[in-house]
Amino acid sequence: MRAAGQKPALHIDTLRDDARLRLWRHRGRSRRLVVSFSGVGRDRSQPPRLEFGRTASANGRDHVLYIADPARSWLNQPGLIEEIAGLVETEAAQLGATQVVAMGHSLGGFSALVLGGFTRVDVALAISPQYSLDPSVAPDENRWMMFRQHFPGLRISQAADHMAPSTQHYILFGKHYREAPQRRLMRPAPNAACFLLPKVRHDSVVKLHEAGILDEVVQLAFAGRSRRLRQLLAERMQAVALTAPGTPDPEDLA
Repeated sequence: MRAAGQKPALHIDTLRDDARLRLWRHRGRSRRLVVSFSGVGRDRSQPPRLEFGRTASANGRDHVLYIADPARSWLNQPGLIEEIAGLVETEAAQLGATQVVAMGHSLGGFSALVLGGFTRVDVALAISPQYSLDPSVAPDENRWMMFRQHFPGLRISQAADHMAPSTQHYILFGKHYREAPQRRLMRPAPNAACFLLPKVRHDSVVKLHEAGILDEVVQLAFAGRSRRLRQLLAERMQAVALTAPGTPDPEDLA
């Protein structure tokens, strides 16, 4: 028997754990499949861990595939993104999912943006993502060099090349100068709602959590509630929304 206010246990199965891919699954009860990508992780001597356990699953309600790229290749391992897309398609078919969404922070945000170019993704939420680690695209980016130097080749030069027109993207960036090499590659568009968070560095997830709105931000994005998301971020984070000229609100198109 659970104590009052105690959250129910979240059952997550490990499906795979090798040098190429780490994969976990939570089976929920909705018709939504969430693909939650892990970032680089804090301990670089260990492979990335599962991230956004309860947040991605809406406290257990939604089905989730949790995915980590152990080599931290930004999906550049040969055939890796195609393999992930196949796993997502198989899971969605087995579940009869009516919505497929993706999310992640940093490397995970990059992966969420890219996935829609390889399989159906209705909504992608990218928090402080990299757009590119290609020196020809982001020559002033000097972070993550210890991983970048081991890339087997840049199959995926930049996320923008794979952001599907049919996917609604929500992209959040801190305004700290260290984020500039990636942030300047951001392009608001009818299917890309972009937000700048003042006084935030690459620690955007921590700041959203401290503001008490991380879970709500995720759910508003997945539901396509752009107007309410914009209001919430402005009220609690003093965020500024960037929009392309003439961009309609996705809620107005529903």
